[in-house]
Amino acid sequence: MSTVSDAVRQLNAATTIIVLVISFVCFIPGILGLILSVAVFWQPVMRRKSCVLYLLASSIADLFVEFVVLPVRIASNGFGVDLAFYNRGICKVETFSFYTVRSIASWLIAFACVDRFLHSSRNPQLRRFSSLKTARLVIGITVIAMTIIYINMPVYYEISYSRNAFGVIAPTCNGQKGVYLTFISFWNMLFYTILPGLVMLVFGSLTIANIRQSHRVMPLSTGAQQFSRRTNNQLLRMLAAQVCFIIGATLPHSIYRLYAAFTARESRSALGIAQENLACNTVNTLTYFAHTSHFYLYTLTGSIFRKEVVRVLDRWFHIKRYLAGICHVETN
Repeated sequence: MSTVSDAVRQLNAATTIIVLVISFVCFIPGILGLILSVAVFWQPVMRRKSCVLYLLASSIADLFVEFVVLPVRIASNGFGVDLAFYNRGICKVETFSFYTVRSIASWLIAFACVDRFLHSSRNPQLRRFSSLKTARLVIGITVIAMTIIYINMPVYYEISYSRNAFGVIAPTCNGQKGVYLTFISFWNMLFYTILPGLVMLVFGSLTIANIRQSHRVMPLSTGAQQFSRRTNNQLLRMLAAQVCFIIGATLPHSIYRLYAAFTARESRSALGIAQENLACNTVNTLTYFAHTSHFYLYTLTGSIFRKEVVRVLDRWFHIKRYLAGICHVETN
């Protein structure tokens, strides 16, 4: 018995350490990365591209994940502190907003892939839809659609009591057990991982096919055309890296949620609960890499992005030196 208790304690300690380490690895570099991403995408040379508008909107959604969702999850999963466990209203609002914003961020990346396909098409009617006007419309529709898709969560999420990883009956904010818990697990896997992932893969592949075809038939280009093509190719590489990272980071969590829903009514030992708690919190925390790693992927894969980062940093330091000079003059 003592051996089992020791194993449970070790698993719980490992869970806390893993959650905190992964969370802080996401949180601290993520703050700098997302702020710089927004600053770079806001530059005129970048903002003229409709694809960049999707990336900018996705980065803004990820700022909510970085500054709201992740700190709440660190407190909840690492220290067991979450107001949603004790307040019914917070429980409903928290789950609804967290799921909705994260799905919005994923879908905006998917639509950026669609935009690249439209932009690379030889059909002028399709290319016409790759525009800033279309991007603004799609972003607005995406926000409304994801809000409607997850509107069921405030209705069915309640505070319930169950045995935690320490074997103690404790409150938790969760969906109603039974049919709804299975439904919302599959629903979230569908709209957060599978569907946006499929859109990314399909339209990313079609874009690559379009580009290869255009290279075979396109005559010699002017310098401006070559620069535009090089920029578009870099945007495609940036998107491809992000797509692979998003799918890899979110799919394990969705699969686990579906497994947990199908086995929710099965009785578990204290050791089994601790093992599942370790698996659940690990795959859940890994999903935050999909929302906080964009800047570093873009920096590695896009030279135009790196150049804009240097310009932004140079401008910031120039302003800082200018303000420091003003303060120095005023003090004298």
